[in-house]
Amino acid sequence: MVGSSVLIAVVALVLYGAWAVTAGVATRSMAAVNAVFVSYVAGIAVAGGYALWTRQPVTGSRVDLVFAAVSGLCLAAGTIGFYAALARGNMAVVSAIVALYFVIPAVVGVLYFDAALSATNAAGLALAVVAVVLVAS
Repeated sequence: MVGSSVLIAVVALVLYGAWAVTAGVATRSMAAVNAVFVSYVAGIAVAGGYALWTRQPVTGSRVDLVFAAVSGLCLAAGTIGFYAALARGNMAVVSAIVALYFVIPAVVGVLYFDAALSATNAAGLALAVVAVVLVAS
């Protein structure tokens, strides 16, 4: 049976991956600083307060604003999951699992955004997953 720390870490991995994907979509027509501003406000994070303090103008389409907000929500929820997993499990295992967040945007990029994936890239992703499985054993 999978321990709660592993399950929570896997959820955090998915949420961190979703953060990277939605942030990338949001910045297609928004300035990166504005996407960060909106995502952190949505996540009720300290950086949201900083962005409000700097009074950076918010520009972009409604869709981009929604993606920026969703990226902030994913980031906040993933961070909570990461800390919850750390509180319940082995730091090496939890951190290794969560560190695979990059697999999510890589797969989403290939499946939905026509990103190229070479055999070397695919092998690297597969080996990273195998490495984390071995670390978690």
